Amino acid sequence: MVRKRKNLPKKCSTKGYTGGDDEDRISELPDDILVVILSLLSVKEAASTSILCSRWINLWKHTNSLDFDGDAALYKTARLKKELQFNERRKYVRWVNSIIQSHKSHTIQKLRIQFFLRKEEADTLTKWFEYAFSRQVPSLEIDLSPPNFIFFGSPGPNYVFPQEFTNSATCFDLKHLKALSLKFVTVTREAIEFFLNNCPFLEKFIVHHTKSMSKLEICGSSLALKHLELCYFFGLDSVRISAPNLTSLTIRVFSELILENVPMLDELRVGCGYSDFSVKKLLPAYSACISQLKSLTLILNNLKGSTDLCKFPEMPKLKKLVIAYCSVGEDSLLPLTSLIRASTRLQEFVLKLDWYQLSRSDREIETSVRFPHEYLKVVKFFGYYGRSSDYEFVRYFIDNCVVLERLIIDPHCVPYAPHDPITPTKLAKEVTAMECTKRQLESQVPAHIELVIIP
Repeated sequence: MVRKRKNLPKKCSTKGYTGGDDEDRISELPDDILVVILSLLSVKEAASTSILCSRWINLWKHTNSLDFDGDAALYKTARLKKELQFNERRKYVRWVNSIIQSHKSHTIQKLRIQFFLRKEEADTLTKWFEYAFSRQVPSLEIDLSPPNFIFFGSPGPNYVFPQEFTNSATCFDLKHLKALSLKFVTVTREAIEFFLNNCPFLEKFIVHHTKSMSKLEICGSSLALKHLELCYFFGLDSVRISAPNLTSLTIRVFSELILENVPMLDELRVGCGYSDFSVKKLLPAYSACISQLKSLTLILNNLKGSTDLCKFPEMPKLKKLVIAYCSVGEDSLLPLTSLIRASTRLQEFVLKLDWYQLSRSDREIETSVRFPHEYLKVVKFFGYYGRSSDYEFVRYFIDNCVVLERLIIDPHCVPYAPHDPITPTKLAKEVTAMECTKRQLESQVPAHIELVIIP
């Protein structure tokens, strides 16, 4: 039997809002169940139910999840003048404040805030942190990325995680926090240590786009941490990680990576910087997890003339390999096959090709190395441009994959940002890439392989 939550309004009929003469079964549900249902809606949708009748006026104020996706709500203002954009964002901030002040639940399960804040609004975000901690939230996501964020040329974080929190651990009980994501929030090494020391059940920790530290250690035999993401720590020279429960690690922009005591780590995503020098430094870190990896993602840049990929040790358990690659001109992609050959039981391979500096030529197709892959079933190529190097790379799989079932080709530019606009130049490139894809591959792929060209 479900007990009704105290201090909630009495039941009233919603007949007329559920289908006219149909039986009103929603009003028969206990308030606790209705609150759970409302928690599945967006904040605006849940709040709008207050107009149904007196019983619903305050129900939404007891939901256990608050999701403020301002990027989606404010996207339509992107083309307005800056002054109008500022006014709309200020209205949205006031609305978020009013919702938080009206919310009556003593605890919430999730708080998510995703929209850009100006420096002048930093105090507001501090209050939102205080609200989340006071409500013993298990899942907290703060994403302050600028609109249409692109890595190059974007400003740094506007908000610095307040030091007073790190100096007052007893003010809030953080033992309920299990997932924490901070993007475009400057956090110090002391702040990271604060969360690791005061959140004993923290399993997921994400920090993107920050600065103010050169060395970072995430170590502890008692850490509950399972998923860790450290991306774009500008100025970070060294990262040392020792976490016995860690299963997934994502890390980008670093000079040195040291992995110790990571017996459960089987999913690794690494950005290898802007030269092959970082690939060299990555290899020693592999010794701690190479034999247990099941999924590996590498973000690589121009490796012309490099032999480092040939030095990768065998990855006996790897089932999925993803490579995001920035090539130049007509550089060959065949050096990437060294990684594929090192993955003796690979089942899925994905390539995401950056179009930033690509060009086509009429050079002859290179002959690839013959090496049978007996487990590879699915190959995905995002950003197929129609270069000779693109075709010879796909040809490698056709010639060497014994059990290949699907070949998925996407001749579209991989976007830099969620709302990256389609320019006439980009559209013209995609049209040409589509024509090249069909001309080069449709007659060359054997009938037993399903060729999927994404329109």
